[in-house]
Amino acid sequence: MVTFLKDQFKDFGKNSKVTKRFLHERSHLGMEFPQPNGRYVRIYIPFLENAQISERGKARLNAYDLIGRAGQLFSYGGAESRRLNLTFNISLLHVIEMDAKEGIADYFQRNFKVFFSEREAALDAFANAEIAGTRAEIQAADMDSVRIDKGGYIAQENPDYAFEEAYNASINSSFKDNLSVGKGVDRDHAQIHRDYYLQKIGELTGEQLENQEAESWTAGLLSGEGIATLSQRYKDVNRVINLVLCWINLIRSSILNNSRSTIYGPPIVRLTHGPMYNAVPCLVEDYSIKILDEAGYDLHTLTPKRLEVTLNLVESRTGNFGSYQPTTNPDGDNLTGWESIIENNDIDPYNGFIGGDSSYRGVKL
Repeated sequence: MVTFLKDQFKDFGKNSKVTKRFLHERSHLGMEFPQPNGRYVRIYIPFLENAQISERGKARLNAYDLIGRAGQLFSYGGAESRRLNLTFNISLLHVIEMDAKEGIADYFQRNFKVFFSEREAALDAFANAEIAGTRAEIQAADMDSVRIDKGGYIAQENPDYAFEEAYNASINSSFKDNLSVGKGVDRDHAQIHRDYYLQKIGELTGEQLENQEAESWTAGLLSGEGIATLSQRYKDVNRVINLVLCWINLIRSSILNNSRSTIYGPPIVRLTHGPMYNAVPCLVEDYSIKILDEAGYDLHTLTPKRLEVTLNLVESRTGNFGSYQPTTNPDGDNLTGWESIIENNDIDPYNGFIGGDSSYRGVKL
């Protein structure tokens, strides 16, 4: 077995271009916060370390006891929604190293996106967008490409690119007025707490601690090429700390509704972890966040360097209450039975990053 694995990966390290694992793009949580008119605000939480996942399913069986029969008879009363237990770690040092060496994709940062949950809504948005060409032209089978007034081209083999352009064109004041949240201000929690600590220590010592050496673990990871000053190192670390705090606050939001408009309930949480779980829509029953003290803290901000997050999830398959059709939104979220496993070995929505259609993408809010 070891020899087999060596043979499979013997050339992997020889290619200098292969420098990333892309783990967080293949293993993550997607959170969808409901909005008016079938829209969602979506953001993602990455798993930068292997997540621990267990699942449990339960059938509702009605038992019948007959006189003189040494056994029961059963009828099938349906099944309960699948339950999943998810545990993953967030390590501050790992996030810093990942950000410095590989980079963290934009959609895992505080880059909220708005998207339409149904393809018909996307078509309507395209039809109403101020771009050259009509929906009929884009869908015409005999067209090789259609020119957009901004100078771009929509290839016939990828007409979904038109929807992306339509989304961007439709971001205006009237569009944003239909959202239940505003853009707001991204509070710099790390800098606020760091400044407070340095100010207090400075009052005791009479020194400006901003000019002192950074913590060794920070300087060691971030003193490489392109990072010239201590203030820049602080800025980079603060950005990562704020990103981790955003992920933690998103976990906390998973059991909350919108207090300003209570018709918008908790977000749908989509679990993706390789081929075992592909964009599985769930609701969060409860969560726990544990600070692992042995890893220590960032001295200035008291941000834990390692956190353990546990979520108890229940699968929520509603879709549009139609037929199950994997890889599409929202049909992939419809319920299915064992027939789809016999036919295509499919049961998950498969409408996420991997295998899904481009309506999974959105536009910047």
